[in-house]
Amino acid sequence: LFYFFAVRVSRQYVDWPRSRIEGLLEAFPILVDTGKQHTYVETENVRFVYQPIEQSYLLVVTNKQSNILEDLETLRLLSQLVPKCSAFLDEEGICDSAFELIFAFDEVISLGRKENATIAQLKKYFKMERHTENIIKQGNIN
Repeated sequence: LFYFFAVRVSRQYVDWPRSRIEGLLEAFPILVDTGKQHTYVETENVRFVYQPIEQSYLLVVTNKQSNILEDLETLRLLSQLVPKCSAFLDEEGICDSAFELIFAFDEVISLGRKENATIAQLKKYFKMERHTENIIKQGNIN
């Protein structure tokens, strides 16, 4: 989930009502302490695992029963993908790359669980996907 204190790109992998998600996102800016080194904050029911990126936050929201180490690893992998999918990390760049970001997030997370993928594997997969898209585009032109 990408967060600019106004959501610009979001992907939901569990069946939570929209109103709950919106409430959690509204609470996040109040809970986060920009002066601390921690990259997570917890409430009674959920854990926000986040990383600042430029003027925004990459945010993963999980339940408190999830494995914090796995959550942090997921965040780390997602944070490595963001600059690879978006040439610019400002608000406009993120919005322009929304579909690429969601596609990349889907490669990392499936049904609410992190896939066993490395950044090298994902780079290779994205390169093959772009190559396939280019072949399809060329076929449509001819």
